[in-house]
This record gives sequence, structure tokens and C-alpha cells, in this order.
Amino acid sequence: MTAFNTAISETPADAEVRLADFGLTSTQILAIRDSARAAADDASPLMPLNAPGTLAYIRGVEALRAQVLDGEWVIDRTLGVEAVINRELGIRIGYQNVDKACDLVFKPMPRSVKGPASEKMCSFPLFDYYGMTLETDHDRVPRDDVKDPHGDQVATYFVMVGEDGSVELSSPIIANQRYSDFRERIFVDRPGEDWEDRIEPDSEPLDDFDVPVSFKDKT
Repeated sequence: MTAFNTAISETPADAEVRLADFGLTSTQILAIRDSARAAADDASPLMPLNAPGTLAYIRGVEALRAQVLDGEWVIDRTLGVEAVINRELGIRIGYQNVDKACDLVFKPMPRSVKGPASEKMCSFPLFDYYGMTLETDHDRVPRDDVKDPHGDQVATYFVMVGEDGSVELSSPIIANQRYSDFRERIFVDRPGEDWEDRIEPDSEPLDDFDVPVSFKDKT
């Protein structure tokens, strides 16, 4: 089987160049991320358990459209998947909550299973373009009862927002309701610090905090 290499734009400079091919900027993607994360943070403990993800998805889709729609990019609801599409470029973009983005080792995983519509949009026929031999597992074959009318002309991407605020714009291969691989990943932003590094020096915990002990004078 021919190896499949995902195209990755890892540095901020490379990401800006690649986003420009879509007529987009990192500022727009960050605005989508910020809106979605703010919505998730607004979820009350009294709300259903899925409230943070649901609110993030709703506001994420709203922000995606608010940032991108300009006449060339228009609203798209093909197969019920809320997205935007630029038919001139042949690009569709949706929104997705993931566990974590912009990690070279651990690829993002969606917080919810992907339905057959998304699977059909992001199936693997493009592997033929890369000379990859398809597997014979029938579970990987998209169902025949769903069709993407633009499937031959449009590549589908998602703004993937991680729980830690990381965000990337990527085109996944969806199979068995999960991301099985990626055609392309564009890293837009990721937390560059560990928790320990984010602690302010003036308020950080004391490493050598000892309680002073003295014995009472018996005299």
C-alpha cells in the first residue's frame, strides 16, 4: 500500500499563506474559535451535560458564516451539514468541536460521531489521486443512500476547535464515524505553554512552603 502523506502547514507563516489560497486569514479563524469557546464557557451547571459542546457548535457555525460569507462564500446545507461553500474554489468549510487540534502526534478527534452525510462528503476516493490502494473493509465504504452532489468538485474542510483553544482548518477522511486520516491540516493556533508556564511568578505556589514549628517554653 502506498504511504499517504498529509499536507501540513505547521508554522503561522505557512498557515497564512495557505489560508490566503482560500481567501481567508488566521484572524477570521481565531474569531470563530473565540466565539465557540466563549459559548462553551457560558454553559451553566444546570444545563444538560452536552450544553458546552452544543453551544460551541451553534456559535461556531454562526461565527464561521459571519466571518466568511462575502458573496463568493455562501451558506451550504448539503446533506444537512451546516457549512459554507465557495464553488469557484471548490472548497466547503464546516465547524467541528474536537478534543485537541494542532498536534502532530495525536490527531484531532471529533467530540461526537460523524454521520453518514459527513462521511460521504469526506470519504476516501481522493486517495486514488494519491495513488493509495483502497482497503477492502466494507465498513469503510460510504453508504449508497447518501450522495454529495458536489462531491467530485468540492473538498470539505472543518474549522476544528479543541477544548484547550487550539484550532486548525483541516480536511479529514471520515470513516466509521471518525476521522481515519487527513488530506490536509492547517495549524492556526495552539496553546504554546504548559500550565506550569502560565502561572504568574507573583502568585505561583511556593515550592518550599514549610509551616514553622516551635516548641512552647516550659519554663
